[in-house]
Amino acid sequence: HKSKKSVKEEIDNKDSLNDISGLIRPPFPQTIRRMLTKCRLAYMSTVDSIEKTSHLSLMRFTYLVDEEDGEVVICSTQRNTKKFQMLIKQRGVALLIHDFNDHDDSGHGLHSITLNGHCHIVEEGEKAEKYRAAHLKHNPDYPQFIVGEGVSILCIIVTSARICNINDHVEKWTAGENTNKSQ
Repeated sequence: HKSKKSVKEEIDNKDSLNDISGLIRPPFPQTIRRMLTKCRLAYMSTVDSIEKTSHLSLMRFTYLVDEEDGEVVICSTQRNTKKFQMLIKQRGVALLIHDFNDHDDSGHGLHSITLNGHCHIVEEGEKAEKYRAAHLKHNPDYPQFIVGEGVSILCIIVTSARICNINDHVEKWTAGENTNKSQ
C-alpha cells in the first residue's frame, strides 16, 4: 500500500516546470488571489546554500492562471545577478507581498502574505515569451526589468502561504490541503 504524496512532495520531486504542469493543484484562497491581483511588488528571498546566507530582492511580479501550469507568479531577472546564480543552484523561494502603502498608519492595508514555493527559470521559447508578454502588460512602466538581452523569465509554483491580517491573525494554506489553518 503506497502512501499518498502531497502536492508539495510531488513538486519537490520534479525537475522542471514541464514536469509540474501536469499536477493538479488546488486554487489559492480568495485572499491570496485578491492580493496577487491587486499588488505588483514583492520581496523575494533566495538562499545561497554554499555561503549559507540569504538574499533579498525587490521584484515586480504578475499573477497568472495558466492553462498548463495553473496559478503561478511570474517575475523576471537579469542573468548576471546574484539572485539568478542562486536560483540556478537552489529553487526554493519566499515572496512577501503586502497591501500597505508607504504611510502604513493610514489603515488602508489589510494583509501581508508570505508565499513559499519553487522558482523555475523558464527556458527561452514560446512559453517564456507568453509569460514575458503578460508580465510586461501587467507592469508596462518597467520594461527595463522584463525585456532585453540577458533577462530571464521566472515562474514560481506556490506550495504554501501564511496570510496575516491587520489584527495579527495568521492563516496557513498548503497546496494539497482543503482548508486554511489558523495559527
